[in-house]
Amino acid sequence: MPPVSLPNLPNRFHSYDDATQPAPLVPGYKETLTRNPARPLIARPATLTEITGPMHLARKLPTGMRDLSRKSAEGPRAMGQLILVRGRLIDEDGLPVRGSVIELWHANSAGRYLHPMDAQSPAPLDQHFLGSGRVLTDEQGRYEFVTVKPGAYPVPNHPQRWWRPPHIHISVFGDGFMEPPW
Repeated sequence: MPPVSLPNLPNRFHSYDDATQPAPLVPGYKETLTRNPARPLIARPATLTEITGPMHLARKLPTGMRDLSRKSAEGPRAMGQLILVRGRLIDEDGLPVRGSVIELWHANSAGRYLHPMDAQSPAPLDQHFLGSGRVLTDEQGRYEFVTVKPGAYPVPNHPQRWWRPPHIHISVFGDGFMEPPW
């Protein structure tokens, strides 16, 4: 990946504060009940299996899929507005986190995911849209994806019909699934 020029970004962030976050339970939106614990979390020690594997994810997960807007380097582009998603992964001390796997996925410009669970969506598939990709952070912790702006989509099975706004999902992996990258 060629070096990218990023604007001046903070090297320190404030601690997590519930007062600055949206309410975890939203009245009338039943999905928040399944995505938020009803009781305090229980500390669970990691077992040997979780500590020892799978390790070296950067070698095991295919990476280099940084252009979600086309299925091949010379292929036609997906429909929609091209966007650049880039950032820098840093640890709590502001130091770059090198060699971590960054995974990105989102709906196409019409609001449909390239996933069997979204097969009931009335939105069309885009045969040129890749749907997801993975890259490694560089020596400065930087990563970059080219993709299309995702579309909004209706929330299924909800009594009050409403739409999810366009959004992008990002996962960060350290050396193993149970290990953060820092």
